[in-house]
Amino acid sequence: MLKQIKYIMFASIMAFHLSASGQILSEKLKDLEPLLSEKWIGDMKSPDGRQTFKVSLSYEPIWGGEVIKYTRSNPDRNTYQEGHFYWDINEKKIIFISVSNKGGAMKGDVTIEDGKITLKGSATVNNKTFDYKNTFEFTPDGKMIDRWFQNASGTWQSGHVIEFIKTR
Repeated sequence: MLKQIKYIMFASIMAFHLSASGQILSEKLKDLEPLLSEKWIGDMKSPDGRQTFKVSLSYEPIWGGEVIKYTRSNPDRNTYQEGHFYWDINEKKIIFISVSNKGGAMKGDVTIEDGKITLKGSATVNNKTFDYKNTFEFTPDGKMIDRWFQNASGTWQSGHVIEFIKTR
């Protein structure tokens, strides 16, 4: 009986470890694994460089690893966003969708090339819809660089660059 209890405890610990470490992620989403199991913290500067805002990101597999839930928060600006990455079986690619508490929404395709994750699609902010591109690159020292580009006025312009570090 004691042996069975130890086995059940061991199996439970292993199941928790595998789910917490992202090992249950769908094969179609495996390239997004560098995002998982960590909380990311970074500083976003205002366009004029006078203000800095803390931004936190988290990514977690849900629904048996078939979807990745994304959350972004910027409490200083009262801005929160939640989204999902999933494999679209009809389009045969990873799709990203999100909404924010300020009425914004985004949808885009996800590509991965040489370890760089790129989201490219359309965003709606303040009742204006425009094209965007958001890239995430990982440095050898474990940081993640988030770069934003948008075409809200007819020409592509670069936006924020945020260097994120992992926290637990």
